[in-house]
Amino acid sequence: MTAGRRMFRTVWLPAALVAVLVLSAAVAVDAAFRAPVAAWLVPAAGPAVVGLGAAAVVRSLGPRMLRPLLAGLLAAGWFWCRQWWPETLMIGLAPQPETFAAIATSTSDLRETIWTGTIPVETSAPLLAGVGAILALTALVTDAIGVGLRCPAIAGLPPLALIAGSAAITAGATPWPALALAAAAWLGLLAADTGSGVSSPSVGAVGVETVRLGGPADAGGPADAGGPADAGGRWAAGWGTVAAAGVAVGALIVAQLTLPFLSAGLAPEGQRFILGQGTGPVNPAADLSQELRSGQGYSGITYETDDGLGVYLRTAVVDDVMASPWDANPPQHAGDPTTTPFYPAAAHLAEIEGDETGAASDANNAGAAGDASSAGDTGDTDAPPRGDLVSLSLDGWTGNWAPLPDQTVAIEPIVGEWGWQVDPTTFSAYRQEASPVEISYQTAVLPLDLTFEELADRAGAVAPQGVYNRWGADPALEGSAVQELAEDLTAGTNNPVEQAVALQDHLLSDDFTYSETAPVEQGYDGSGLELTEQFLEAGAGYCIHFASAMVMMAQSVDIPARVVVGYAPVGAVDGRHRVTADRAHAWPELYIDQVGWVPFEPTQSVGRVPAYAQSEDTADPAASPDPSVEGQGASPSPSASEEPETRGDDAGPGATAGPGTPGAPGVPVGVLLALAGAILVVMLLLVLPRGSRHRRRQSRLSSGSAPRAWAEVEDTAVDLGLGRKPHESEQAFVSRLTAAAELSGADAPVMAGVAGVAGRPPDLETPGVAGRSPDLEAAGHTLVAAITWARYAPEDAPTPRGTEEVAEAARVIIAGLEEAADPAGRRRARWFPRSLVPEALRR
Repeated sequence: MTAGRRMFRTVWLPAALVAVLVLSAAVAVDAAFRAPVAAWLVPAAGPAVVGLGAAAVVRSLGPRMLRPLLAGLLAAGWFWCRQWWPETLMIGLAPQPETFAAIATSTSDLRETIWTGTIPVETSAPLLAGVGAILALTALVTDAIGVGLRCPAIAGLPPLALIAGSAAITAGATPWPALALAAAAWLGLLAADTGSGVSSPSVGAVGVETVRLGGPADAGGPADAGGPADAGGRWAAGWGTVAAAGVAVGALIVAQLTLPFLSAGLAPEGQRFILGQGTGPVNPAADLSQELRSGQGYSGITYETDDGLGVYLRTAVVDDVMASPWDANPPQHAGDPTTTPFYPAAAHLAEIEGDETGAASDANNAGAAGDASSAGDTGDTDAPPRGDLVSLSLDGWTGNWAPLPDQTVAIEPIVGEWGWQVDPTTFSAYRQEASPVEISYQTAVLPLDLTFEELADRAGAVAPQGVYNRWGADPALEGSAVQELAEDLTAGTNNPVEQAVALQDHLLSDDFTYSETAPVEQGYDGSGLELTEQFLEAGAGYCIHFASAMVMMAQSVDIPARVVVGYAPVGAVDGRHRVTADRAHAWPELYIDQVGWVPFEPTQSVGRVPAYAQSEDTADPAASPDPSVEGQGASPSPSASEEPETRGDDAGPGATAGPGTPGAPGVPVGVLLALAGAILVVMLLLVLPRGSRHRRRQSRLSSGSAPRAWAEVEDTAVDLGLGRKPHESEQAFVSRLTAAAELSGADAPVMAGVAGVAGRPPDLETPGVAGRSPDLEAAGHTLVAAITWARYAPEDAPTPRGTEEVAEAARVIIAGLEEAADPAGRRRARWFPRSLVPEALRR
């Protein structure tokens, strides 16, 4: 084989096969993007291709592992910066502080996309830059394992992780043509390694080289290719290749056939990535919009009610409905649940009107919420009105915000004992620490039991200034399409209740439909003024869109409004309501002067519109009753509305059987990615020491240098626990080693291949080749003479005979030592070579 053909087969062809393998595997990600595969893969693949090319160039000059990898990383990084931020480079070449600032900005944008975007997402420069970085790292790691370490059988694991991760996130299968191309490239790597003349007889071992010792083959003459030894070696190599190829292709096929069915998709269409608390409680401090639809499985909440009806559970209030993403900050003036009163609408109204059933909510006078019945008998006019009891249990709840039934007036003190403080302005309970808790507590609920006319008669015209300052209209609404629509809908009305119902009726009309896919497909899935305007024009969305639209429209006509997040009602099983995370929900609260904060329900197919929000002209939206309760009537407010019989109301795709079913929580994407990363790191930690040790051995023994061959013998002795003692001379050291090697009976080994520590110990059972190797005694004499001459001889001293065979002598001694070692010692030397540890740290 000519030098050019050998270079092509050992350097350039493997690099090209790695590129094909990684880029074919990358097609698995296509389900996550809205653009055609060529539109995102071509620009994203640039850094990977450039990095592989740079690594191949350096490898063609001699080095195989570390320097090619570093060159590939530098070249890929430079091209990455040149591709996406060329204007920040000094004279278009050198990165400077502006480049790193641009990368930080793009990283922030990418994070925003991950937290707020839904599958499939629109491609953008930050997103493509992130994908390009992942592909470049995957390609260079694959190249380092398959080509640098000569371990092609496991080189496909990083691309396989790419396929598996994509299937877990999107629940999509890799197209079969791309999978077949990836398998062909993987097989090509195996074949190229086997046919390169430097592979192991057992493919899959890392870096096993064939070395011919003695005879015409060593001298450059023709090897005895027709001998039985060579035939046996080729037979073993061929079957090793077939076995490794079967495992490689089988792994790809298994991933293709099973992964999409094992996961319903951690971020399928209409769902978002779960990077926070996963399938646990709604976390308003994170992106509420992604948490509301990405939940799967049991949320950790169960409750019982006096009447058996499901209730709305609130966790927090969105600070700014105009923000993207939504957020909820910790309360500034929270108090102890036993001393801080709650004034929901009914309690506030009772206080204003001086209702004899009670005025203010005072948990102190009520004792525990569970003793609400005795509170009414105390005769204290400051006691809370008697309300319905709701008993809640949290199972491993890790949220900062405690779930409370809507319209709560009193809370059992144990909530405060567990660290929660209540915020009377948002009717929520917050704690600093988010460690898992197991707690049961009771609350008293007082629904707003009024008709539309009764509520309208009690409504004032102007909200308090403090409320309006915090929850009133944002200046950005002035002149917006949202304001124009709100003014058209409320034209001719002055009563805020009439205006609120008009806005709600519009969203519940036939002009709107409940859809989780339409916002994704049309690019308005999220929060903020612009996306809300698109929703109002398109007429399709889910709870986030309906709630934010009603709040913005209410604010546009000077009604303070806010969005509450939590969970929609669920049906009862054996009297208990078990909340699943796919019931996460958002609904609007409007402040009606002289009444207080009043909840509404504008989302199609969720719960039941409360009685006070139904005018004579409003058709009663049908909602299936709670299947666990018979004879239930209309619910007076969202806090006591029934659970629709079907799970289509505001439930994401996770509501179907599988990971979204109760009791089978989904796996967060972050957990899967962390697990895949940990597995990759462990594999690299196992492979890199073996590969590094092997490359060092091959470099030393191929150099023809006596000092380097001696160093290799010393390191092998260290790895096998036979290291040179401080007082030993070269002759004494070699004598001890040859004596140890002779214990194996290998006083004159004949070898077809001498394996490196990184791959496997020399296989002395492999049949030999034509020609005789020197025995151990002769090998030791040659090695000592060569190192003695190299270290101590005068510069003009003649070279001793046999010095040119020092590498072969070192190989013979190494082979004898490794065969004589016990299997456990060989394994330790193979996987954990002590010679890689600095000498000062070995003891």
